[in-house]
Amino acid sequence: MNALIIGGTGTISTDVVKYAIVRGWDITLLNRGQRTRAIPPGVRLIECDARDEGAMKKALEGKYFDVVANFIGFLPEQIEQDIRIFDGACAQYIFVSTCCVYQKPDGHYLTTESTPLRNLNSLYGRRKIACEEVLNHAYRERDFPVTIVRPNWTYCLGTIPFVFTSWRNPWTLVDRLEKGLPIIIPGDGENRFTITHAADFAPGFVGLMGNYHALGHAVHITGEEALTWNQYLAQIEWIVGRKAVVVHAATDTIVRLLPHLHDDLAGDKTVNFLFDTAKLRRFVPDFAAKISYYEGVKASVDYLRARPELQNIDAEYLANYDKVLAALP
Repeated sequence: MNALIIGGTGTISTDVVKYAIVRGWDITLLNRGQRTRAIPPGVRLIECDARDEGAMKKALEGKYFDVVANFIGFLPEQIEQDIRIFDGACAQYIFVSTCCVYQKPDGHYLTTESTPLRNLNSLYGRRKIACEEVLNHAYRERDFPVTIVRPNWTYCLGTIPFVFTSWRNPWTLVDRLEKGLPIIIPGDGENRFTITHAADFAPGFVGLMGNYHALGHAVHITGEEALTWNQYLAQIEWIVGRKAVVVHAATDTIVRLLPHLHDDLAGDKTVNFLFDTAKLRRFVPDFAAKISYYEGVKASVDYLRARPELQNIDAEYLANYDKVLAALP
């Protein structure tokens, strides 16, 4: 079985590629070739800009894939291009969407794939909804073989997921803890949020690859550990060995001071978000999320501690912290 992965070297897709190889898939990546060190041995690379339709057609002329998986599609026009290129050229097209498409807050505590798609606080989520609508129309009208995958916040080795910190330089959070500097949590920190390790996401995703029963379906792939932000921080404290100086700030205050965080906080991380994984388990019976937040974050902290060159501090985020803290009573 052969698969084309558009992207393939990112936070989620890197683990997917590694796991697919273990399961015997023949993998080709299509990307701009900027992170070749992340490509495992035996994986072919087609260097191409996925936004250049002419270059894509030329690079893929005469090729057929059992699966095409797009990890970097964010706008409906990009998906319309993919449909033109891959219609008749693959047996399954997997679009990586997001759980940000779901209505928030919802009328039920548990999110399923039938939860309404509506997120007025997230432009990213609305754009992914528009992409899904293009694909669903192509499935209904021309039998385009789509499967939609919706991950929630998924992290990998070397990253530390938390509600208000730097994703570019995760050591920033450890550094603040070690120095006894305040850690900001939006609101009271009691909303529950689901976080998934990429090594757990990968078996679910690969289990959907080449899975006939998944055609025409949307499936979210998440872990089942849904703690509060206060509980997540308590685990980071254990790992780092420092007690945090916690400051709770109203989400409205944070997004007023830092408008660029509105979608991320108001549209995603400050509402309850728990998932029913029954549909995924129906399609991939052996799926199991095995890596706890504690285990995953400890591995990341250990990884960063052993690599001083990665212990960078995000100056922009420090400025964000100072701006919020200065505005509080």
